[in-house]
Amino acid sequence: MRKAYARGTLKSRLLAMMVIRVVLALAFLGIIAWFQIKEYSFASLNFYPIYVLVAAVGLLTIFYALMINRVRNSRLFAYCQITVDIALATVIVYVTGGTDSYLHALYPLSVVGAAILLGKSGGFFAASVSSIAYGVLIDVDFYGMLPLKYKIIDSPGSPAWEDVFMTVSTNILAFFTVAYLIGYLAERTAKVERELEEKEIDYGKLEALNRQIVGNITSGIMTLDERGRITSFNREAEAVTGYTLRDVYYRDVEEIFPGMIQAGSRAAREGHRVEERYKKSTGEEIYLGFSISQGQGKEATNIVIFQDLTRLKAMEEELRRDEKLKALGELSVGIAHEIRNPLASISGSIQMLREEVNLAGDSRRLMDIILRETERLNQLITDYLLFARPAREFKDTIDLGSLIGETMDVFRNSPDASDIRINCSVDASFRVLGDARQLGQVFWNLFLNAAHAMPGGGGLTVTAERLAGESARAAAAGFVAITVTDTGKGIPPEDLKRIFDPFFSTREEGTGLGLAIVHRIIESHNGRMEVASAEGRGTSFRILLPVDASMAALKA
Repeated sequence: MRKAYARGTLKSRLLAMMVIRVVLALAFLGIIAWFQIKEYSFASLNFYPIYVLVAAVGLLTIFYALMINRVRNSRLFAYCQITVDIALATVIVYVTGGTDSYLHALYPLSVVGAAILLGKSGGFFAASVSSIAYGVLIDVDFYGMLPLKYKIIDSPGSPAWEDVFMTVSTNILAFFTVAYLIGYLAERTAKVERELEEKEIDYGKLEALNRQIVGNITSGIMTLDERGRITSFNREAEAVTGYTLRDVYYRDVEEIFPGMIQAGSRAAREGHRVEERYKKSTGEEIYLGFSISQGQGKEATNIVIFQDLTRLKAMEEELRRDEKLKALGELSVGIAHEIRNPLASISGSIQMLREEVNLAGDSRRLMDIILRETERLNQLITDYLLFARPAREFKDTIDLGSLIGETMDVFRNSPDASDIRINCSVDASFRVLGDARQLGQVFWNLFLNAAHAMPGGGGLTVTAERLAGESARAAAAGFVAITVTDTGKGIPPEDLKRIFDPFFSTREEGTGLGLAIVHRIIESHNGRMEVASAEGRGTSFRILLPVDASMAALKA
């Protein structure tokens, strides 16, 4: 890379020198000739050598321009040009007066050009050739060994040898001094240029690496300018929000994330991170945790780093619910047992009194109410104990198809299933480890919940499918997903997060334990529940249960 850079730089300098050569040579020659013409008779001057030299400089420049992209060795080509330039300068000095010529200053120009092109070595080469050429020219001209007819200016008197020697010595010293100084400066300049080029390459690599790191980091990153407009948006930010950089570029951040700047500034002063709800491009609500820090420059005045906390918040909510239920269960199981014993005594005593005492009218009706409510209270305690302390160890393999089919047959014949269209398609090959009574209770509660959501009739659909490797929660044996869907009135969004809480019910006669028991039993079977609902269009409960690993292995 450095060699290619050096070749490219040398060629560009050669081209620049060609232009400078033509301009300086013609201008300098014209000016000096004009001054000399003023001192001598115009009629006695022969201008043909000047015309020849001007034509030679032009033709050589054209030749150099044509050859510069064809030669392979640019340094050798540069040395050739320098040598030819010195030869031209020697001819010019000769035709413009030799020892009396003012144009011996062309030699230092050649030395300067050589030092710029080739460094110190080139400068000393040009100084050496110039010294030899100039010394030989002045020597042979002083002794009259050159023809006078080619000179356009000829001095009538001869200068003293001491003056000639001093002029030659002074010029030669100047040649080498210029060669050293310009060569040193040229080499330092070339070194600095190379270092700058290397640093530019490094900066390019660092910039590309920085873009790659920012683009692939697992947090959303965006930068804001001094007016609060979005100036960058990395790949994770696009994935989290659903917006692309094209969608948000140079838009006010408040349009996409209302209140973010104010909340971030307040949190920065208080020393904590902000957690707020925002909407994705699709309208879906998400939880974002973000922090805002100061950046540099007008295009990155503030830097916002954020993460999607939606799933984490759901897990935290589920964990809080489980901890609350666990504490409540441990406390209430003992209370339920203590209530159940005297309740059984009360119920038995009332039944004995009803048989021994002949009651009629309101007394008989009140006795029946007491017995009915006592039985209802006993059933409530039974349900609560099932919720608070479900079985945890399972050794039986349950055929879900048969279990759901039997539960559905019982439901079909119940009064709650009137005017409900039932569609149940569950493969008998789905088997899980569990408790048949508890899983039967799960589906029974879901069927009753669907029936209560469709008081005027509707459709109930039960389906099952195997999930293998499609979910992050699916183990090697896979999961079976059972979906219970109704076409009822749906669940309001504000109630959707509380439906699994104990004693929460939207029905006046409900105990609020049905779905809580379902959730608790599925959790004890190492499963998971998901719910989706739309008001006026129905509700869908999805249960994920791990497939019996031994049955999965046999099937494989």
